[in-house]
Amino acid sequence: MTDSELTRALERGEIANEDFDHTSHLHVAWVYLAESSSVEQAASKMRHTLRRFAAAAGRPQKYHETITLFWVNLLAYALTREKRLEEFVGANPQLLEKNFPLAYYSAERLFSDEARTSWLEPDLKPLSIDALATCSSSSSRHAPNRSLS
Repeated sequence: MTDSELTRALERGEIANEDFDHTSHLHVAWVYLAESSSVEQAASKMRHTLRRFAAAAGRPQKYHETITLFWVNLLAYALTREKRLEEFVGANPQLLEKNFPLAYYSAERLFSDEARTSWLEPDLKPLSIDALATCSSSSSRHAPNRSLS
């Protein structure tokens, strides 16, 4: 299944909760960023789709605004540098780690009720244009050898 096919299937409610993992989230965000005229538009699409998906799975509380926007913003930067998600993740394998946002957020802040319902800025280090370059140099050697597919 291509990234676009995955995204459309998710929008139609054809993806089971257990079949939609962290890498699936990355693929869908990548599609929305590529299709959208702005990061804000892509974020809005991602927010809407994930909220609907969580509600359909009977777990609307699973949607997390800060984590969603963290990944969309990080991938928006990636899209300015790479044409393919696989290339970007290949150079930054730590992105395959679901807990990667904890490099930027304390657990208390990231898992707070406020972060779940609204965007919170990172409290450990800023999410900036050169965030991945900083992270890549310090953590990519510690990232497990995992595939994006």
